[in-house]
Amino acid sequence: MKKIDWKLLLVTSSLFLIPLVLVSLYYGQLPAVLHTHFGADNVANQTSSKWMSLIFIPLLAFLFHVFLCIALDVTKNGQVPVVKVGKWVMPIVMTLVTTSILLVNLGNELDIRRLVVAFLAGVYLIMGNYMPKDVATTTASQTLADRKKTAYLFIGGAVALLLSLFFEPIVSIVVLIVFTISAIVWSMYCGYKGYKMPHH
Repeated sequence: MKKIDWKLLLVTSSLFLIPLVLVSLYYGQLPAVLHTHFGADNVANQTSSKWMSLIFIPLLAFLFHVFLCIALDVTKNGQVPVVKVGKWVMPIVMTLVTTSILLVNLGNELDIRRLVVAFLAGVYLIMGNYMPKDVATTTASQTLADRKKTAYLFIGGAVALLLSLFFEPIVSIVVLIVFTISAIVWSMYCGYKGYKMPHH
C-alpha cells in the first residue's frame, strides 16, 4: 500500500473542528435562514438554511478533503511541496467561511471583501514560495526557470491584492481578474513551449 501521510491528514482535518464547536454553541441562536454570500460591497445577496450552510456543506467538504488527501498520497503527488501546502486550503477555507457566516448572522460586522482578498493573497504568497521547490530535482533548467517565473507571478499577484485592500472594492476585483488572466496565459505559454521542445 502506498504511503499515506496520516499525520498531516489528521492535523489538517482537525481544523474542521473549530467551526463545528462554534456552530454547536450558537446554533440555537441563529435564524432558520442565513445570509451566506456577500458582494464586494459586503451586501448579502444569497441565503441558505442554517442546516445546509453550517452542517451539510462543511461535512461534504470534510469528506472530500479526506478523499483528496488520500488520493494524492496514493498517486505519489502528496509529497510535492506545493501540493502539501494545498492540502491546507480547504480546511482553512471552510473554517473561515463557516465562522464568518456564523459571526455575521449573529449580528457582527465583518468586511468580507478584505477577508477574502487577504486570504487569497496569503495562498498566492505561500504557493509562490513553494513552487520552485516542486522541480528541485529536475535537470531541465528551463523548466525550473519557468517555475520560478510562475512563482514571481503569484507573489506579485499577492502583493497587488494586498495593496488593493487600501482602495475601493472594484480595485480588488480588477486585480484578481488581471492576475487570473495572466496566470492562465502564462500557463498556456509554458505548456506550448514544453510541447514544442524536442524530446530525447
